[in-house]
Amino acid sequence: MLDANRSALKEWAAVERALADGRTALLIRKGGIHEKRGGFEVEHREFWLFPTGFHQNADELADDFRGLAGLPVPPSRDEVRLGVYAVVEEAFRVESLDALERLKGLHPLAPETIRSRFAYRNKPYLHALVLRAHVLPEPHVVPNTLDYEGCISWVQMDAELPTATARPAMLDAEFARTRAQILDRLGTEGVVRI
Repeated sequence: MLDANRSALKEWAAVERALADGRTALLIRKGGIHEKRGGFEVEHREFWLFPTGFHQNADELADDFRGLAGLPVPPSRDEVRLGVYAVVEEAFRVESLDALERLKGLHPLAPETIRSRFAYRNKPYLHALVLRAHVLPEPHVVPNTLDYEGCISWVQMDAELPTATARPAMLDAEFARTRAQILDRLGTEGVVRI
């Protein structure tokens, strides 16, 4: 794990909380409306999760995760609280809706959300990231700037933020079991490791 990092991935606050609580280690991504031409890419293998309530919708979360949508997002639009650091352990471009549907229950998104994102803009694929989440005892609080706005996935923070006090959200054995279960259910047909 890097000692410090300035890269951040915008994600619903509910999903960030699920990762922080050790309820999941899987992130399913399509990308924001204003992504680069080719769509979402795994630009960084380590990053901060940048929690946002923008577009967050409880109806798009799986039943077991819907309660997380009611948690407060940031206390102020003027600041961002970065308390979860993620390391990508596995990354896949999933071109099979069947493979994605086999992951039900292992990530926070509802089945209908997966289906609609899979078909969005005639690009039938999603990214599946197996993340090792690390949680700070106290989040870094940084000013929110115009550079962080918009429907994009990746932002570069104004300064590198240290990771030294971050601790894994899941114990090693639990993460190993979760990772194995994800890989087993995902399979290989219609799945490209990236």
